[in-house]
Amino acid sequence: MSVGKLKIVFLIGKDDASTQSTIARVCQSRYVEPLAILLDTARNPPSRRWRNLKRNIRREGLAYIPHRLTVALREKLESLADRVIPRQQVEELIHKAFPERGLTALASRYNFPVFEAGNLNEAPAIDYLRSLQADLGIVLGTRILKRAAFSVPAQGCVNLHKGKVPEYRGMPPGFWELFDGQEAAGVTVHLVDDGLDTGDVFGTGDIPIHPKETPESLRRKLDEEGARVMAEVVDQIALGTATREPQPQTTYKARTRPTREQTTELARRLPHWRRLGDLRQAIKTAVWLLIFHGGVFSLVRRLHAGKSRGAILLYHRVNDISEDVLTASTRRFAEHLVTLRHYYRTAKTEDIVDSIASRSPLMPTTVAIHFDDCYQDVRTCAAPLLAAAGLPAMTFVSSGFVGTDRVFSHDSAKYPQRFPNLDAQDLCELPPLGVSVAAHTVNHVDLGSIGLDQARIEVEESGRCLAQLTSCPVDLFSFPFGRLDNIREEVREMVMTAGYRGLFSAHGGFINEGTSLFDIPRFGVSSDHSPLALMMELEGISIKHVKAWLRSAFR
Repeated sequence: MSVGKLKIVFLIGKDDASTQSTIARVCQSRYVEPLAILLDTARNPPSRRWRNLKRNIRREGLAYIPHRLTVALREKLESLADRVIPRQQVEELIHKAFPERGLTALASRYNFPVFEAGNLNEAPAIDYLRSLQADLGIVLGTRILKRAAFSVPAQGCVNLHKGKVPEYRGMPPGFWELFDGQEAAGVTVHLVDDGLDTGDVFGTGDIPIHPKETPESLRRKLDEEGARVMAEVVDQIALGTATREPQPQTTYKARTRPTREQTTELARRLPHWRRLGDLRQAIKTAVWLLIFHGGVFSLVRRLHAGKSRGAILLYHRVNDISEDVLTASTRRFAEHLVTLRHYYRTAKTEDIVDSIASRSPLMPTTVAIHFDDCYQDVRTCAAPLLAAAGLPAMTFVSSGFVGTDRVFSHDSAKYPQRFPNLDAQDLCELPPLGVSVAAHTVNHVDLGSIGLDQARIEVEESGRCLAQLTSCPVDLFSFPFGRLDNIREEVREMVMTAGYRGLFSAHGGFINEGTSLFDIPRFGVSSDHSPLALMMELEGISIKHVKAWLRSAFR
């Protein structure tokens, strides 16, 4: 280890992506020597949980009791539903795809231990912390630390608080700024003292609040800004250039977790904030479990066993920065891949097209994986998981977005995040990872409404450009938006004339040897689909499929 570096220790409350990102940013500094991570692993004792329950009943009334029971029921049912796939396989797949992620990987990379410390305020953790002889402690999302713990490092501890002090001491990050109608939110790195977020300030950061922000999206932005500010402050402390500003005297009280009434009020003001009720989720999960374990699922699969049957899952994004109907998280996508490996047959899209073209039956139920648009996380998040799982996929790319900062209109209108686009190098790296490239127009236009001359350019130039970029043939096409009214027969003829072998839609439905090559259906999936819900979709017994069947039956 180099002499003269600032010896630091991390005191953390949980192992999550935000914590890992901050630790990685700090450890990249040439001015620090990381000694260890102390992970608080202690659960609150029953007496503390009982006090919390009584406090919440005082705040919200007796109605809080059935609410907590509903939450507990939902969590128990979801835990049971998780068992339909081997959870260990999900963890192994994520680790294989992203070996550099996680606390263990960070500790190995920078050569320091991870100590599961129990309660950070108790003797085993304090004794271990004292043995490290650290210069500085970095506190990330822990319980409130007592002086016996935070005073052990020679220069004390600094805390990353995801809020602007003194106005937004306390918790949770981002919620109260939105509730108060603020135009910006902030992060603060401050010295830990005996109060709650009251110590001297070393550094701050601000981010604007987007009109379509939600508490979750704002929290992720605060996570990113917090990692940046913490790394900057630690460098300044190491170099001796840091300045400390005492917080002003204030009458502001520390913020606390919002009540259900306050959360409902914020949701009313933010109609774009998607929130699924606990009772509704519990009922839905209970129904899926009854279908799965009650024999209906097995019966439906036996009925499908002798039929030619395929399905195409349509994704758009795979990342951990957004929660919306076009996004699957990396963990959820890994769960989907394990589900497909465990219960279904997966195939290359090219082979499915060949079967349709030759009127050859498909094995039941054959599944293909698609992505639409031009999102870079197909390369950075989805492709590593697909390669690790050994499953093929295809991405349909709007060629005019490749290597640009252009934003899809459906994103700019709805979401507060910016999603980077694929570049030329990404496109070349996808086929070796098992992800084929296909066409999705140049500018992601509605082929059902634009002029026919413009439509011809969009159809022909997209495939030509992508073939040049990848040095691979591009002979499959999907039309943007994907509903029946987004394409006309004249455009369908253009797709055929341009040399494409198949055309994909997104209005739902299954595939067999009688499917039209120029209207191959797909249905969209996202993080909203648990593994059990995904299986219901693939067997045609989800709520959506049942509603569609009832409409057709009684039309």
